[in-house]
Amino acid sequence: MEDKDVLYAKWLNGEISDDKLESLVGAEALVDLKRVVSATDKWSMPKYDASAGYNKFKKNKTVKESKVKQINWYKVSGIAASFLILFFFGTRFLTDSTQVIYAGNGQNENKTLADGSEIWLNDGSTIEFDSEDWKANRTIELSGEAQFEVTKGSPFIVNTPNGSIQVLGTQFNVRAWGPNLYVECYEGKVQVTSNNRKTILTEGEAVNVVQGTMTEKEKITHDAPLWKNSISRFHNELLTDVFEELERQYDVEIKSTILKRSFSGNFRHDNLEDALQSICKPLGLNFLIKEDQKIVEIE
Repeated sequence: MEDKDVLYAKWLNGEISDDKLESLVGAEALVDLKRVVSATDKWSMPKYDASAGYNKFKKNKTVKESKVKQINWYKVSGIAASFLILFFFGTRFLTDSTQVIYAGNGQNENKTLADGSEIWLNDGSTIEFDSEDWKANRTIELSGEAQFEVTKGSPFIVNTPNGSIQVLGTQFNVRAWGPNLYVECYEGKVQVTSNNRKTILTEGEAVNVVQGTMTEKEKITHDAPLWKNSISRFHNELLTDVFEELERQYDVEIKSTILKRSFSGNFRHDNLEDALQSICKPLGLNFLIKEDQKIVEIE
């Protein structure tokens, strides 16, 4: 089997699939690698380009071919990628107490915090928090969607790009994909703040923030997020965000130029064709699933 550095480099360059890498290095290693890549993506680091590096090397250094040992550029890129990841992982995480939890596509993650609070992450979602100062500063940075069951204590705050949620002890769900924010409360009370507007949710209530505008509260009858029952639900959300959710759940690529329309509805996570019908039929759209089941065209 090839060195792990080489396999990681090929995966980072998109030359082997998640399934292939998982079969070679294990599911846990793949999840850990995705977590680190997800975090480093936020730092806007340029991707290592082995080909460009090789061309630059050839341009700047001329040697006789007979004296040159052949260089395994995949291994070089793998080592460079490994050092890059280790460097930033070390400087960002090992020098402080920030923890990052990531749920891979089509997967869910559960985390129990030091105070007994629990978080369930929907697929593709990420949370960050300070574990060392947690009991005094219970603040979570969320990208994506997660359910929270919070024990009583100091204020518990969930920050998202489109608003924040503050509670003392309760159960609630936060969906924060794209420009929208959707919060459901199942127990206790939560305060939702977005663009200087605040509202208090009690048990059985939800609120939607659509592109910066908070709507009126609505009643819900379920006591847990629908995604935990393999259903994705949308509330006046752009097709861009709907298609991204479809890509995460089914590990496919959606190709479409129809992105500016909005969609309200849901789809299940157990059948790709049925899910596409649920989205496309109400909007009068057509879709084509390619033979490899990895690319979907929608028009």
